[in-house]
Amino acid sequence: MCWCTALVAGGRLPPPALPRRLRRRRGSYVRAEASPGGESQRKKVAVAGAGWAGLAAAHHLVKQGYDVTLLGAESGPTEEVGLRGFWYPYRNIFALVDELGISPFTGWNKAAYYSPEGLAVEFPIFHNQSRLPAPLGVFAYPEFPNLPLIDRLTSIPVIAAVIDFDNTDTAWRKYDAVTARELFKMYGCSQRLYKEVFEPAIQAALFAPGEQCSAAATLGMLYYYMLSHQENSDFLLCRGEVEENIFSPWLKSLEMNGLKFVAPKVPTSLTIDKESGCISAIVCGDDVYEADAFISAMGLSPLQSIVKNSPDVISVKLWFDKKITIPRVANVCSGFDDSSGWAFFDLTSIYDYYSEEPTTIVEAEFYNASHLLPLSDEHIVSEASSRLIKCIQDFEGATVTQQLVRRSPSSFMNSLPGSYRYIPRGSTSVPNLFLAGDWIVNRHGSFSKEKAYVTGLEAANRVVDYFSDGDFAKIIAVEGDEAHIETLRSLNRRANELKSQIPFSEFFIQ
Repeated sequence: MCWCTALVAGGRLPPPALPRRLRRRRGSYVRAEASPGGESQRKKVAVAGAGWAGLAAAHHLVKQGYDVTLLGAESGPTEEVGLRGFWYPYRNIFALVDELGISPFTGWNKAAYYSPEGLAVEFPIFHNQSRLPAPLGVFAYPEFPNLPLIDRLTSIPVIAAVIDFDNTDTAWRKYDAVTARELFKMYGCSQRLYKEVFEPAIQAALFAPGEQCSAAATLGMLYYYMLSHQENSDFLLCRGEVEENIFSPWLKSLEMNGLKFVAPKVPTSLTIDKESGCISAIVCGDDVYEADAFISAMGLSPLQSIVKNSPDVISVKLWFDKKITIPRVANVCSGFDDSSGWAFFDLTSIYDYYSEEPTTIVEAEFYNASHLLPLSDEHIVSEASSRLIKCIQDFEGATVTQQLVRRSPSSFMNSLPGSYRYIPRGSTSVPNLFLAGDWIVNRHGSFSKEKAYVTGLEAANRVVDYFSDGDFAKIIAVEGDEAHIETLRSLNRRANELKSQIPFSEFFIQ
């Protein structure tokens, strides 16, 4: 049986015997009941995918004494293409870094948005500002050189949707039916505010323009990164490649504790036991790995046969022949064409090993870039260079001496309107097959790297639950709503409850 069919289509399988469950205590994690018969042979778990999700799952299961094999698609752990940076609410990742005893990050950084006309928004370091009630700080402290106050004031009605969207399944289904652009139009957002502020954020975080993203995904993203607490907009950057500065020491510590890392290996099928309906082995080409449970923590690229029309990303690293002053290390851009957004980063200032270079090293990332994929490297480099000149004139006359172009087709689950109901959850129709990654549905409320890491821990907890053996991983919750937001949401939920009691309230399309 093809593992893709079991994973996504949820095909019916023979009903398995029910696993033993854990006795839980609310708000804590507990030791599972011991299996009958005392100490038994260690359970084998295969984890496919050596990114944030896969490493997180392996990390916890190794600590619980499981025999874990981590299957990597490349020679070493690889960070999936995604939102760059480590934002203030990435509390679980920061706890991991502290546990590993490493210091991979810069300090807090400023960021900017650019349009073809030049600088559109400059964001401060919000930790350095007096805290205002959410979401006032994120609108009061940034500098808008060319955006009139009247445009900025049209953001106020959108707060009603932010209050209504409380990250529940009901909220996701309600707002998933419309596009982000329709949402902002519905609440009277000005054209300039949308184009210069909201759309760049959508393209950089969801990798597609607003007319291709659901309002639910957009509200969830904006609330997490910007609107819930003003400090959430602050971010750190890794002082080198994530693979080298974080993943490498992390993998080394796991291997010292018994993890088996095998690469390059990508699962091509699963062997299903017909009697139990459970996985008995994982097939990677000609190699077969027996396992008692399996966690799929792969990104979307290996699943292209089942995930269609997901956004393409192109990354371009450029070495210029002279020093160029780039005011901010992270810059998001939009409006340069109709469909794609892009961003650029000053690696000379971010990476330790570039700091003494007499040149300038910049990395540009293009999102939703299917129209650029067929172009040659030279054409892509030329396009990146011309756009950089429009943002910072000092790039005029600079020569590219070295380049590196990476294409990542179909790298993300596209948050299309109406897609929420089709996105898989962490459990599947196969009893011992679990999913992890930032593209699945969970209720934690995080995004990008943090969500991938959290879903890895959640998958590990499902394995512990399935075998009734081990401790639950402690997952740090997203910081709660500020008091006034919590009060407004409570009143809104009550109003919605009263509305639902009106006769014929469910007669019309919701």
